[in-house]
Amino acid sequence: MNRRELIANSACLALSSLLPLSTKAAEAETGWRPLFDGKSLDGLRFYQEGVGDVDKLGTVSIDKGGILHFLPPSYKGTTAPPGHISTVAEWENYHLRLDFRYGETRWPPRKLQRRNSGILYHMGPETDRLFPDCVEFQLEEGDVGDAIMVNTLGLQGPSLGGTPLWPNWIPAFPSDYQTPVRAGIYSRQWHKHTGGYERLDEWNRVDLYAFDDQAAHLVNGRIVNTIFKMLKTDASGNKVPLTRGRIALEMEWAEVMFRNVMIRPLDHKAIDRIKAQGSD
Repeated sequence: MNRRELIANSACLALSSLLPLSTKAAEAETGWRPLFDGKSLDGLRFYQEGVGDVDKLGTVSIDKGGILHFLPPSYKGTTAPPGHISTVAEWENYHLRLDFRYGETRWPPRKLQRRNSGILYHMGPETDRLFPDCVEFQLEEGDVGDAIMVNTLGLQGPSLGGTPLWPNWIPAFPSDYQTPVRAGIYSRQWHKHTGGYERLDEWNRVDLYAFDDQAAHLVNGRIVNTIFKMLKTDASGNKVPLTRGRIALEMEWAEVMFRNVMIRPLDHKAIDRIKAQGSD
């Protein structure tokens, strides 16, 4: 092999080390697994307000490329009550990643309002209802990354130099919980995000780190919100740490699509690395 060939081969080897791994190789390397397999709703359950737990109207379709489509053009309903699909299993200590984008169609009573969806996490095992007890990673236009505590509580990470506190709570900070807003059976805290990184009418990648009693919301690779010391009310009426639950993808009167819905468990070593350096 002459000098020119040696340099060319070395350059190819160096370049190949920078190329992304195939999806399967990346999954094997990092522990990612599909939460939605792109072919069926196995391991998931459906709920739509006023319709129930059977999708009678084609509310959810699986499009080419494994895209999960809520309220697609083939939807048979004349109205579009909100709902969600949720995991049967409960999850704790994980990193969730997915891509989402809005469709064009909006439905009354929000036909003139912002398109809306969300990721619901730490849902309890109780029967599904319109707004289950959970934490919502808000996916509404203009509010992507907000955290809504539905019948739950959390301390929002203070903004430090324009970015939310992460990965460790600082004991010197006040630990008084924001007073929830109550409406009927619902009690809500609404923690607004920092920074605007969403892209309208394009695919957006969002990440959720949820471990112990804290969580971080990322939009297109940037942390926009963090929640600490999350609490729920147990069957005895006591406030206890909120650390686990089912995961759901939501629809609220607007067409929306999801793809590449992946999750990876975070073990104690991974959590320790995140607490030490902010990422795994």
